[in-house]
Amino acid sequence: MYIQEMHVEILNDSIDVINTLRFDLARKDIQLLEKDPRESGNNIQIQCPYHSNGQERKPSAGIRKTDGLFHCFSCQKTQSLPQVISYCFGKDDEGYYGKKWIIDNFQTRESYRPVRRHEEEKIKDVNKFVSEEELDSYRWTHPYWEKRGIVNEHILEYFDLGYDREKKMITMPVRDIKGRCEFVAKRSVNTKFFQYPPGVSKPLYGLYELYQTGLMGNYYSDTDIKKLFICESMIDCILLWQAGYYAVALNGLGNNRQFKQLNELPISHFILATDNDEAGQSARARIKENVTRTFTEIKFPKGIKDIGECSAEQIENILDWEV
Repeated sequence: MYIQEMHVEILNDSIDVINTLRFDLARKDIQLLEKDPRESGNNIQIQCPYHSNGQERKPSAGIRKTDGLFHCFSCQKTQSLPQVISYCFGKDDEGYYGKKWIIDNFQTRESYRPVRRHEEEKIKDVNKFVSEEELDSYRWTHPYWEKRGIVNEHILEYFDLGYDREKKMITMPVRDIKGRCEFVAKRSVNTKFFQYPPGVSKPLYGLYELYQTGLMGNYYSDTDIKKLFICESMIDCILLWQAGYYAVALNGLGNNRQFKQLNELPISHFILATDNDEAGQSARARIKENVTRTFTEIKFPKGIKDIGECSAEQIENILDWEV
């Protein structure tokens, strides 16, 4: 998506971004974008927040999927998506808050150029699976994993964690329930730079690995998984597995595909362990609203943002923080 001079690859479908924004606004009792968005070709039709106090009866504005440009056909207001988000939250900052909101909620990566035509063609082919040949090229070890506390060789192999030597990025294959690799998430070993293919629809990370345990039977078997952690990042998910717990990751606030997958799991109890910040609380609220299960939550001690900031001992005893 082209936003002023910045290109932001949103990991969810654009409609999920708008719905997440609507949810966050409603949670803060901000009465904007209350009507359901509607996809129309290359646009998402929404209410304009800039006129009629955001309460127009018939949505007159649209957001282009390809570049995130907002335009109202009634008041003629044209803005970038971050500027619209900032305005909705009452911020007069030329989109700074909106940009941060996108990054915080969708773990985007930034690039200072628009999507080129050949990349748009790749987006159309996003459902093609990653080949075993490409995955094999990433099967290298790197000290980064030990730095993040992931030292169990079985876990490294089980999640097929690797390293892209050309881009100097760690690699985390994201698979569907049949084990086919939908895409490879990458993160720089030197910075917080993330790379995801543009336009991907994220499944639950760890879902394939969960089914590979062979413990996904009925609710009452002594060998079944009774509780499942839900966290934000893939690394948090892996750290929980290494400590002997079962977990899946959202990589964001959760989308409709992930909620559907959670509702289909034969597990009756979910432990919410998303980050200890505003976005993490939003994720917890969205899960409770969209998933029918019993929930408990992890209440992190003051000063700890997420599982990745915990010591190995703290992760092993994480249920001490369950409320």
